[in-house]
Amino acid sequence: MKKLLSIILLIVLVSTIFIACGDSGGTGDGNSVTTTTASGDGTETTIAEETEPEGDKPDFDITDSDYEGAEFKIIYPEWSLYNNFYFAEEANGEAMNDAIYERTSKIEEDLNIDIVPYTIGYIETILPEVRKTVLAGMDEYDLALTHCATELTAYVSDSLVMNWNKIPVIDMDKPYWNSSLKDTIESSGMLAFAANDFILPDVNTIFFNKTILGDLSLEDPYGLVNSGKWTWDKLIEMSTNASRDINGDGVFDDQDQYGFVGEIGWQFSSIITGCDQYLIEIQNGTPVLAVNTDRMVSIIEKIFSMLKNGNIAFTWNYASEYDPNNNGTPPVDFNEGRALYYLVPLSLASHFRAMDVEFGILPMPKFNDTQENYVSLNWAGYMCVPMTASDLEFTGKVVELLGYYNSTIVKPAFYDILLGQKITRDEESMRMLDIVFDGAVYDLGVVIGIHGMTDTVLKGDGNFVSYHDKNEKTWNNSITKYATACEEYMQYNG
Repeated sequence: MKKLLSIILLIVLVSTIFIACGDSGGTGDGNSVTTTTASGDGTETTIAEETEPEGDKPDFDITDSDYEGAEFKIIYPEWSLYNNFYFAEEANGEAMNDAIYERTSKIEEDLNIDIVPYTIGYIETILPEVRKTVLAGMDEYDLALTHCATELTAYVSDSLVMNWNKIPVIDMDKPYWNSSLKDTIESSGMLAFAANDFILPDVNTIFFNKTILGDLSLEDPYGLVNSGKWTWDKLIEMSTNASRDINGDGVFDDQDQYGFVGEIGWQFSSIITGCDQYLIEIQNGTPVLAVNTDRMVSIIEKIFSMLKNGNIAFTWNYASEYDPNNNGTPPVDFNEGRALYYLVPLSLASHFRAMDVEFGILPMPKFNDTQENYVSLNWAGYMCVPMTASDLEFTGKVVELLGYYNSTIVKPAFYDILLGQKITRDEESMRMLDIVFDGAVYDLGVVIGIHGMTDTVLKGDGNFVSYHDKNEKTWNNSITKYATACEEYMQYNG
């Protein structure tokens, strides 16, 4: 269509010059091309075609990259977003599927390759398969996609994967890479796991009920986000006003209305990260436990107080009967209009397209209004390169293009899936998604599996100091194991 438009504009331009003797001119600023033409009534029409800045594209020359039909093999688990949002065998008229198919086709055409995805089961199948092929010296897979927290240390300790810092062509300064990974995951120069826009963000967010908000004349949460004042104190204040004993029996239970609802489990780790409190930080290239802070204690106390108040929040433990992914219904159903705020994985937004409730999407609240940015803990998996992958430049080129084309083709379609027809008219929710995804980060605490501390202490007595003292040694042992694995990897593999 753009080519057709350009041809039409050219014909109009030439006709204007030779017939109407009109003036025409073109200007370029590096991001757009502007063409001015004179129309029959003497007025000028200016059409600007946006072009992407060159710095946002991969740096290598695609014209020098002909791999003569070679296969690029990707192994992935049948889990989460991998199931529906990563691969497409053919175009079928569904927007997300066709965007994925278009991305894949472009890469295959650019490099003259065939991208071949493999799966042999759920998340526990990936490590054994990678280990088997690497130990056998088999160049079986060019890229492996993993879970976010399952057995990841073994990939390093057993020298099963390459160091992303050693993969040619890769440029993590490009906007389609999650550059925060190097700050939060890399240890002793070893970066075993990486993510660009090929790995779609899987984060937790806050949905809000617009009807309840309006009925109570509460503050506009979008305005709070934009002004930097969307905090847990503000959410708790508004939630207190929204709770209501519907049946008037004087007891708050699953038949009443609440200001805040959510499944108490792994999602609650996202609250901690949203408050800009990491479980593990990298200091001088080495991971250290980061939770022994006044900030961590204050966060736990604040959330625990809200949960135990009795009439502000309602939470439940995971059960398949409550899981929308299994066609379940939460005990206090957001769709029934009995909650102002709902802590929920953003990926569930697509399940709520037919929901009766008019809702919006918000990032996780800040700890306080002096916190600089909104932060979202990313629960998506990772990319890693098996040690036996023989052509690392080939891998680097494909992965760069996967990130680049996903950012330009697939991610917009993913936005549409998440927002759906129900709230596509809500431009603010689109902006909220930008804030959520721009602030998506990883935490090494999830990689090595110590993230359960948050929901465990909140389900207990809320005394984080005591819980920390009992578990600090175990957590530090897990950190040391990972750090040592990275050190030894670098010693033997460089």
